[in-house]
Amino acid sequence: MQVDETLLHNLIVSTIKQQRRKAEMTQEQLADAVGVLRTSITNIEAGRQKLPLHVLYEVCIALGVEIATILPTNAAVSQPTTRSISIDGVIKQVPPKTAEFLKQLLEE
Repeated sequence: MQVDETLLHNLIVSTIKQQRRKAEMTQEQLADAVGVLRTSITNIEAGRQKLPLHVLYEVCIALGVEIATILPTNAAVSQPTTRSISIDGVIKQVPPKTAEFLKQLLEE
């Protein structure tokens, strides 16, 4: 299994946004509490800026939640490192991107 980094990032920022709204905080208020610019919070929530680990902890403290509330489970972000695909009746284990490519070729 391997971690889908894009999915991991998207799930984290989505949860941060939900928790911020639940706490009835504006982006400006969260930014002030964390010690960053409002545009940083805007960019983080929009997925344009990656969230450094130390800032993630600061966000959790400002929102009054434990980091486990923000982080998704392993199962939510992991992908198999290989997939099964049948080629002429023979099952092969291949990387996910190769499986998708072969599937497209076989459908044509």
